[in-house]
Amino acid sequence: MKLVSALALMLVACSQVPSNSMNTEKYISPEDNQRYEELVLDGRGAFLEETRTVVGVQNSHERYRQALAIRSDNYVVLWEAARTAVWLANYGPEDKQEVYARDGIKYANTAVKLKPDGEEGLFYDGVLAGKLADLDITYGPSGLEIIVQRMRQLIELKSRYIYGGPDRVLAMVLMRAPGSPLGPGDWDAAEKHMTRALEIDPNWPENQLYMAELDFGLANKRSEPKHAESARARLHKHFLSDDAQAPMGSKYEFIYWQEDARKLLEANKE
Repeated sequence: MKLVSALALMLVACSQVPSNSMNTEKYISPEDNQRYEELVLDGRGAFLEETRTVVGVQNSHERYRQALAIRSDNYVVLWEAARTAVWLANYGPEDKQEVYARDGIKYANTAVKLKPDGEEGLFYDGVLAGKLADLDITYGPSGLEIIVQRMRQLIELKSRYIYGGPDRVLAMVLMRAPGSPLGPGDWDAAEKHMTRALEIDPNWPENQLYMAELDFGLANKRSEPKHAESARARLHKHFLSDDAQAPMGSKYEFIYWQEDARKLLEANKE
């Protein structure tokens, strides 16, 4: 996830991330409900394939979209649909990523309406707001506010969702955003949250990848080369060595993480 620059934010009109949600109260016939269940099972199965593909996740997203057009009162189905939207907003066709982000925000908003403390709904609501800000700069301030709010809310709830996701995402925001008074950027706080994410799950590649990014930043901020040395060792071990492997179900994503690892090394040559 990228964060727009403070200067760019000051040069554009600001828009609010959509707060729309779906109707959760409507009559469903037994026949429609049966079709709903079939669509949900198809959508879930397509997303959980051993090796995800863009076409496979698009099929999953479409099944969820059709299911939610029938009924939208099931919290789990809503956050699962939002999850497909996050994935496609990151890895899907570039000309459709914003559409997927907007769809996902609607699903996540509805999930949060049904279960205000649900960690999955809060997580995807925040991440999708941040992604929309990445894709459309006019949503920058609003998206930044929501993603920080949601991740802090989850951390207060002691959520460890999706491999330390709340701490990992908050750390990413804090290390990439401008600092006070323009934004919430804070390298020390980012280090605290990224360290916690690694403690929650040291084997999840994103935790290792963004810790390496943080270490390169800290090496410059603190003039301490040991951070850069740690980052290089981390990237080689977890992404570029012969022993580096994708976690089960993440082979597609791992290719992109490896590419990000190479870019970080190239940008921070010794």
